[in-house]
Amino acid sequence: MLILISFQFYRLGPVVEEREEGWLDGKHVSQNNSLKEFYTNTRWCWVFLALASLVVQATASADMSDLHQQILDKSELALTAAFDIEIIMRIIAELPAWRRFFQQGNNWLDLVLAVGSSVIQIPVIHNSEVYPWLTIFQLGRFYRVILEFPRMKPLMVRLVTI
Repeated sequence: MLILISFQFYRLGPVVEEREEGWLDGKHVSQNNSLKEFYTNTRWCWVFLALASLVVQATASADMSDLHQQILDKSELALTAAFDIEIIMRIIAELPAWRRFFQQGNNWLDLVLAVGSSVIQIPVIHNSEVYPWLTIFQLGRFYRVILEFPRMKPLMVRLVTI
């Protein structure tokens, strides 16, 4: 009997400690950390930046002045850096269970858009003939604005599944 009771305490002891550490049965239990809370509180800023990215792209034209082209290039570089910081922040916010980041489709899409937008900022690519085609990565950020409208999310999900 004493052996059984001591075994039960032994068995329960690590579970209690694991819960305090954020782990339960060998799996990470999500805990809100300050970075995750910061991202949640600034979510609208990122949506606004996605809208700003679309506006910047919409100002482009074939007969732009050099000054307008420079402003466009610097704006896109700044927005790309901001979205790179955001995606890094979102991955770090999931630590130590960073694999959870990849369980959501929008995280995958945002990562692809961030990496694609960063790659096209490399001068060799940015100054090439394919750059205008690759701006699809920058334009793709607009999906985040669309998802903020409650009736649009089911339509977008349905469009993707067709």
